[in-house]
Amino acid sequence: MIVFSNISKHYSGRPVFEGMNVSLNEQHHIGLIGPNGSGKTTLFRILSGETQPDDGRIILPPGFSCGYLPQEVEVLGEKSPLEIVLEPFSHVVNYESRIEELSGIIAHHNTPEEARQQAMAAMAHLWDQVEHHDAFALASRAEAILAGLGVPEAFWQQPIPRLSGGFRMRVVLAQLLLLAPSMLLLDEPTNHLDMDSLIWLEKFLGRFEGGTMIISHDREFLNRMSTTTAEIYGNSIVLYKGNYDAYLAQRDAHEEAAANAAKNMQRELNQTRRFIDRFRAKSTKASQVQSRIKKVQELKEAMPTLRRNAAAIDFSFPPAPPCGNVPLKVERAAAAYGDLTVFKNLNLSILRGEKAAIIGPNGAGKSTLLKLCAGLLAASEGAVVYGHNCELRYFGQHQLEQLNPELTLYQTIAAAAGSGETTYIRNVLGAFLFGNNDIDKTVKVLSGGEKSRLVLASILARPGNVLLLDEPTNHLDIQSVEILTGALQEFDGTVLFVSHNEYFVNAIATRIIEMRPDLFRDFPGSLDDYRYYCESLFGLQSQNDANKKSKAPDKEKLEKEQRIKQRELQKQLARKIEKIERQIQSCESELESYKTTMHDPANSTNYELLQSTNYKFKNAEKENARLLKEWEALQEESESN
Repeated sequence: MIVFSNISKHYSGRPVFEGMNVSLNEQHHIGLIGPNGSGKTTLFRILSGETQPDDGRIILPPGFSCGYLPQEVEVLGEKSPLEIVLEPFSHVVNYESRIEELSGIIAHHNTPEEARQQAMAAMAHLWDQVEHHDAFALASRAEAILAGLGVPEAFWQQPIPRLSGGFRMRVVLAQLLLLAPSMLLLDEPTNHLDMDSLIWLEKFLGRFEGGTMIISHDREFLNRMSTTTAEIYGNSIVLYKGNYDAYLAQRDAHEEAAANAAKNMQRELNQTRRFIDRFRAKSTKASQVQSRIKKVQELKEAMPTLRRNAAAIDFSFPPAPPCGNVPLKVERAAAAYGDLTVFKNLNLSILRGEKAAIIGPNGAGKSTLLKLCAGLLAASEGAVVYGHNCELRYFGQHQLEQLNPELTLYQTIAAAAGSGETTYIRNVLGAFLFGNNDIDKTVKVLSGGEKSRLVLASILARPGNVLLLDEPTNHLDIQSVEILTGALQEFDGTVLFVSHNEYFVNAIATRIIEMRPDLFRDFPGSLDDYRYYCESLFGLQSQNDANKKSKAPDKEKLEKEQRIKQRELQKQLARKIEKIERQIQSCESELESYKTTMHDPANSTNYELLQSTNYKFKNAEKENARLLKEWEALQEESESN
């Protein structure tokens, strides 16, 4: 167990943790959650040894080691990705030359006996290390991990400064995965991972024998990867059994119980105070009054603290200005950076009111396409055509740097909204979790997550009618992602966006566009279908790789792989069942709508309407029966597995 005993940590006089006591199982897969600024990254830095608590101590298991992936990767010098991944194994990577050197010392006839014995001991130790780290396969394992994480082979021998920040993060992650410490601490590992790489990482972590602690704003990722949820709340940590959805159910149940307890205690407190007020002056009741005064204090101390549900703020953004039916169209466009062509002959029409998600591997040109549509990049061929009255707003990561650090939050939103209406500006800030105490803060004192929220608030304060959003959920905590999701669901304009956050895409997208090198198409299905498609591709590649291995796996390994395969099959079945259930629900809603139309007295003489509605009703009944039959078959298959 990892034991945090009476841990306290302060920054600039503000308590992050105060007398925190918690025990964590180092073998568990833990999702660490809490709002931005609550101390999640601080906890990682304390556990990894990067920083020390002000008070208290940490008790670690014997031989414990952890690998920490921070959000921001430090400068890595001029080494190549492959060199960085293999760096912790430098003492065994070149074992052949070292063994040859030691063999020469041992075999030389002039070597003193003491030196010969030392060389033999060094060789024995080296062989132990070679076997322990499986040095024979280190390089190939490093290459497989880099490939799995989506680092192109052409980059493996290139100096690391030539790589983007996202690829540098993947290289550091690859090093940690090859190290295989007792516990992996991953701070927002999905920020720069496309679906292909994310699926590979999930499968790798599913086979990882150590524990994991993950900070992520993607609810779906946490649901798949965590078996325990640790919430930072009130300068301490509360543990919940299960993934994020299980945490929500338990938290709500606890909150309901706490609210009922607080209500009962408040009633008792009021009764006790009335007794005190009534009999305080009577000497015959003095002892009873004193007893009640003591009870009041006890009740105050025992009163549970209830959460304030900030996400429940009710706020509506202004209607989008009317525009043409096709506000944005890309015609036979090509985009290039110098001699590098990113894509060519690309055609795309976005209809009014659509919320279209562009998905696909990194490097396919998704962000480039958004910049092209926003007019930030000129097409090398073709054109972008804007429809009647198209008003574009664009969000990209560089927007954070364009904030004026000297302006207050109020001034920033007022300038973006083009309005001095105080109530509206306060409502916009409140919708993105900036309270009345925050509006006079200057931008320069905000955290990275707070700046992201402020930029999004400034865009949605006057959203126009077409939003272009490039990874809008990066650096946002889960609650902020949910608030942004709710705002965009209510937005009646058009949205074209890039995001790796599955919860966000599933909740927003009405259209999925797949973009890969030499492939651009409307994907025929939901994001769940796309994940299943990617998993199928990944599974096929895994099988091909397995067939290339000459060494047959032992029985235990085969059984483990079979268990993993079985779990994956169950996940796929669960997703299919969930999709069918959504379709059944939609079909049943249609049936109810048709019934309402047919039973409405106002339609009793409209025979044409009644006839067409009855026809639609019978077709919907058949479709519903088909879906129910398919659902039953999937349920039977799931239960048999």
